[in-house]
Amino acid sequence: MPQTNNEHRSSFSWAPFTIDHLFQKHGLKRVRTVALLSLWISLVAVSMVSVFFMMSGSWVDGNLDQSAINNYFMLYPPLIFGTLLLFWLGFEWGFIPVFLATFVIAFGSDMPFYWAMLFAFAFVLGLGIYALSYYCVSLDKSLRDLKSFAFFVVISFVASIASSLGAFIWSFAHDMSVTQSMILWRGWWTGVLLQSVFIIAPILFLLTPYIEKVKTRWFETPEPHEVTLNWIYGAILTVSVVLGLFIIGANSLGTQMIESLTVGMDASATDQFLQATDSYQIITGISITLILGLGLGGIYLVGSWNSSLQEEVDLKTAELQKSKNQLKESLQEKEQLLEAIHDRMRSNLSIMLALLEIQLKNKGQKSMDDVLRESHSRLRSLAIVHETMYHTKSLDSLNIKLYAIKLFNRLDHSKKYRKNQIQSIINASDIFINLDRAIPMAMVLNELIINTYQHAFDIGVKGTLRLNMKIDSDNELLKIEVSDTGRGLPKNIKEFEKKHLGLKLCRLLIEQLHGSMEIADPESSLFVIKIPLEGTELEKFSQQNPDIIDEELIPLHVEQRN
Repeated sequence: MPQTNNEHRSSFSWAPFTIDHLFQKHGLKRVRTVALLSLWISLVAVSMVSVFFMMSGSWVDGNLDQSAINNYFMLYPPLIFGTLLLFWLGFEWGFIPVFLATFVIAFGSDMPFYWAMLFAFAFVLGLGIYALSYYCVSLDKSLRDLKSFAFFVVISFVASIASSLGAFIWSFAHDMSVTQSMILWRGWWTGVLLQSVFIIAPILFLLTPYIEKVKTRWFETPEPHEVTLNWIYGAILTVSVVLGLFIIGANSLGTQMIESLTVGMDASATDQFLQATDSYQIITGISITLILGLGLGGIYLVGSWNSSLQEEVDLKTAELQKSKNQLKESLQEKEQLLEAIHDRMRSNLSIMLALLEIQLKNKGQKSMDDVLRESHSRLRSLAIVHETMYHTKSLDSLNIKLYAIKLFNRLDHSKKYRKNQIQSIINASDIFINLDRAIPMAMVLNELIINTYQHAFDIGVKGTLRLNMKIDSDNELLKIEVSDTGRGLPKNIKEFEKKHLGLKLCRLLIEQLHGSMEIADPESSLFVIKIPLEGTELEKFSQQNPDIIDEELIPLHVEQRN
């Protein structure tokens, strides 16, 4: 598949391929490792040899023609090789050929060893600015968009100015005049900048994709590094120390020139001359102090900012992790509950199907319409259970009082019972029944209440249906009483129960709940049901009704009228 723009840019961002990484991942004995090192050593050798041919007749020999200086630095092979190696492999690959070639120039011009070392770091300082910039900013090093090219030009300008500080070291070491020093400095940084823009940039544009493809094919390339706080500290200190060394070196060389100029002068003239240069010594000291102060201050500010930012990130991370854990627990809980609901639904639908089959086989005097209506009422009771749970935002328990209210409302608005003048009264508190026990209990209430609506009253006769529910916490029981003012139950209760499928179903479901049901008063059709409660059900009842006393239950009266 073709790469997107983001993937293309990330693949060409600067990721140092260090020598240590090469040895760790591929070893010294592999052919590809030896080939890469051989090619690199060859470039180092070519860089060092090239300066010998370029030194003759150049500014190194004293030719300070502006155009000659520009041409020299614009076509300076060690810097071209070093910069390309820095972009394609890493800082250390480009640092060594540039440093050695520049040191050869300085040492070959009879510059003292320690000054030659300092002078050789001039170009290295420019490479360091490239490395620091591309380490901190992830941009396309193949310069294939305007943003990356503009960034490269700006960094090249800063790097060329930084490396041109070596011109002042050279001028001081070789007793050059101010005019000569300025010619050398101007030719140095302009030549290096032109080389970067007109030679290095086109090579990066043309060859970087090919080089990266070869690297990916033959080597295990590292991922781009994160910019760590220690790395920033090191970069700030390195830049500060290098700039400080250049200032110290320039000051020392200037002092030596002044001492050489004062040789042979009379004492008074020498004192006046030295006094006149004291201000420059003060400026030098202030410059060094400012650079080191800015470096240390930058480290302190970055550290303080990073510390506060880290605290904020840790706090936000902790909050996000807590929210994530809570959400994960909630999702797991809801998944379990939904799975339980689905299991209950499958189980209850199986029961409904079994009841329907029994009714169809033993319908007796009942018509097919009556069978369908009874099945419809049972299915509706299951629907009301889930509707109640949805409205109360509860997936693990059912508010049995709210269920009863909804059931009465449905019956009162039903076309079949609309002509009945039945007053429904519920005396109950909020009682929550666990999900695995709620559906059998709801079906029991449905059977008893439907039985009252169907058989207790003649059409047009007024009557009352009463449902009382309370909890006996001492015995951990739920007591339910269903009664009406209708015609009452037949005298032969046992025969009536044998023929009545609904009552058989009630007893089976109550036994499933380990409870009991008795007909306390046949005349008022008073059914008394006692069902033992579980610990969680009692706990929820206490939370929802903290002021209710077991023996003195204060019921919540709810009347539903047609």
